[in-house]
Amino acid sequence: MRLIDAEATIIEDLKDESDIVAEKSVAGVTVYTARHPTLGKLVIVKAPNGSGILVEIDE
Repeated sequence: MRLIDAEATIIEDLKDESDIVAEKSVAGVTVYTARHPTLGKLVIVKAPNGSGILVEIDE
């Protein structure tokens, strides 16, 4: 697994390119589980300001 800091534009691009499997929000933080066509399984954590963290899952 890898943790990657991501700007708001990267977060939105990855969400648009991915098949979102699940979404959960609490206290302004939103977590998405997704399948990306080239990156594979991802967890996207979006902060209230739009930036966030990308978790790339090894298959």
